[in-house]
Amino acid sequence: MPESQCIRVKLRPGKTEEFLRWAKTLSSRDNEVHDALRTEEILAENIFLERSAAGDFILFYTKAKNLLRANQIFASSVHPLDVEAKAVIASTWDLSTLQRLELVVDL
Repeated sequence: MPESQCIRVKLRPGKTEEFLRWAKTLSSRDNEVHDALRTEEILAENIFLERSAAGDFILFYTKAKNLLRANQIFASSVHPLDVEAKAVIASTWDLSTLQRLELVVDL
């Protein structure tokens, strides 16, 4: 049975546009994206932007066959897109604010 998760993480001050510029390139890189997702056994991935008085946040939704396995594969991946994604995340996300949102319904 597939597993779903959504995390919320604050973008570092002044880094929103850098993250968005990179994220928007993904739609034109279908082959790379699909190869990486297939390797990680990711079934769906969505990124949302929340702008608020407290700052800009990313809401990152993932559905995978096995989330733990998908995260392990991503963490050790040398796929160029994954290496790039890890660098962008390190540069733009404030990982100390990472919060796993409570899953209420998964249909």
